[in-house]
Amino acid sequence: MAFEFKLPDVGEGITEGEIVRWLVEVGDTVGLDQPLLELQTDKAVVELPAPRAGVVASVHGEPGQVVPVGTTLVVIDAPGAAAERSTAPAAPAAPSPPEEAPSAPEAGVDGAGAVQAAPATRRLARELGVDLTRVAASGPRGRVLPGDVRAAASAPSGAGAPASGDRVPLVLTGLRRVMAEHMTTSVREIPHVTVVERLNASELVRVRTALKGPAEAQGARLTYLPWVAKALTLALADHPLFNARWEQGTCYQYQAVHLGIATDAPDGLLVPVIRDADKLSVLELARAMTLQTERAQARKLSTAELSGSTVTITGGGPLAGLFATPIINHPEVAILGVYRIQQEAQVVNGALVPCPMLYLSWTFDHRIADGAQASRFLNRLKDLLADPDQWLLRLR
Repeated sequence: MAFEFKLPDVGEGITEGEIVRWLVEVGDTVGLDQPLLELQTDKAVVELPAPRAGVVASVHGEPGQVVPVGTTLVVIDAPGAAAERSTAPAAPAAPSPPEEAPSAPEAGVDGAGAVQAAPATRRLARELGVDLTRVAASGPRGRVLPGDVRAAASAPSGAGAPASGDRVPLVLTGLRRVMAEHMTTSVREIPHVTVVERLNASELVRVRTALKGPAEAQGARLTYLPWVAKALTLALADHPLFNARWEQGTCYQYQAVHLGIATDAPDGLLVPVIRDADKLSVLELARAMTLQTERAQARKLSTAELSGSTVTITGGGPLAGLFATPIINHPEVAILGVYRIQQEAQVVNGALVPCPMLYLSWTFDHRIADGAQASRFLNRLKDLLADPDQWLLRLR
């Protein structure tokens, strides 16, 4: 008996996914838990395994197509079912119905109703201004695929060329599309406000320099970010209002700090999560950050490792500007921006001296806090980083 494998509800509020690539074809024999396809969710690229063994009878959907939960993706026949059908005696042929005139092509805004193409491909063609009737199809049975549309859109002239020769449309797919939707939701739903502070990081530089070698000897890459992360967890202990998430219309405050680390992956931004970051030392945070960053850049993170953060930190390192206004990682309520340390002239004991200055930005949800609360939090964080000796030995 044929079994329909439908896109399952994997939780975390995920309602749809984008087909990245098929790992099986019609006629393939698959085993239990064998990967069938790669799917891009709003958290990660995941492989969907076969829930039972059998023979692939049909696959549904093209790479680049977005499908909602509950959509049939693969039909799997029981082992031997296809062979049984091929050897079964043929039923008497029914009398042929009178020949009818072919139905008129389906009307469509792109004028391509008769073309074989998935809804997502048609939508892409409309976005790029491509006439599907003039696109060379490369899919099975003359089906137009998203890649065919993009190729036509980038052609110098003729089928599907851009309206203006000096511009090429930017196509968001995969992780980039997810990022765009996520950022748009955040900006649309959250009233963002940002406060900025700077601090003399002389003591932080001194302590980090002294401990960098011993930390590397223990297998930890001790950048400034783990120090900032540790100070962030300590400041949140004094200002827990900002360690929160919106869930089904209600803002919930959390006791444990599950820290999101905004990471620049090859094809977009990912935010791996370090759980219970408030219980980790600077050295442990350094190890966790290195591990999660490497896994993010290799696209080896699971959905669970990209879910459930309560606050996020983003740092551009030496590439960062003076400061910026990061977008909150929805559904959280705040994000900390950390920028490069640079030498600036400061008055110290009446004399003008060069000092390493560190800029921080704190972007928060104005629905749950006001500027005074955010400033008090950021000043507490500033004080902790300006004098790390006060909490250096605090392992937990």
